[in-house]
Amino acid sequence: MKIIKSGFDIFQQEKLITLVSLGTTIIVALFIWAGFLSFYFFNQMINYLQERLDFSVYFKPGILREEISKIQKILQNFPGVTEVSLITQEEALEKFKKEAKTNPVISRALAELNINPLVDYLIIRAEQPETYPKVIEYLEKSPYKAYIDYISYYANQRVIERIISLSNKIRAIISLFVLLILILTTLIIFNVVLVSIYSQKENIEVLRLIGASNFFIRGPFLVYSFLFTFLGYLFFLVGLIFFFEKTANFWPSLISNFQPISFLFDNFFLLNGLAFFIILFINWLGTFLALEKYLKI
Repeated sequence: MKIIKSGFDIFQQEKLITLVSLGTTIIVALFIWAGFLSFYFFNQMINYLQERLDFSVYFKPGILREEISKIQKILQNFPGVTEVSLITQEEALEKFKKEAKTNPVISRALAELNINPLVDYLIIRAEQPETYPKVIEYLEKSPYKAYIDYISYYANQRVIERIISLSNKIRAIISLFVLLILILTTLIIFNVVLVSIYSQKENIEVLRLIGASNFFIRGPFLVYSFLFTFLGYLFFLVGLIFFFEKTANFWPSLISNFQPISFLFDNFFLLNGLAFFIILFINWLGTFLALEKYLKI
């Protein structure tokens, strides 16, 4: 209890140093949460794109619709496939006409045509992107390959692979940046606590003279570190929740499934516990290193 009381005494006496430590804790929490949100953002972006990733199988003119329906039923039962939609030649033309309304040249050309130049095709959607190559492999090895004119998957695949590659690189850069911030913060805390230790020099000397152990000398400073870490993170968390609630309508405009406030509350204890203990570890490490340096003098 004496160690805890001494820690509270340091917290009350060292007002300026405590203020700096609180500010440092808030800045570190900000960078850690920037890392969390960056990972969440890029995961949501990839999920958003993958949900919209599909491919079409275009059939050669003259292929009987009964044969196309057979392929549709087979693919609907394919493991991992969630939906197979048949777009008929007539539906494809109507869709194309609607999209071409803004282009008078195309609209005029369509009006002059006496035949429908489009073909029947299937739109295939799967749960995971890994399913698509398996579907294509099946189609290319099946007897139905002769019916197929064109598969649109490969163009879509290149787009999604580029986005995943870019997001992985950005994640790596963010991780490195956060790591550097954590190292710099440890050095800042080290110097801040060292100043605090020197301000408590007389008390430490008295404890040494009466034969107090190093643990007893370190204890109050570790309690002090816990206090400014807890309060600093609490201030940050209140501000973060307030900010997310005020900007809740903005984030879905970036990506429809990007909702930081939901991400925060859905993972409240996990993320805040992790962030808090990372900051506490950094602050304790800085405190411990500063005390080791001082106690060896």
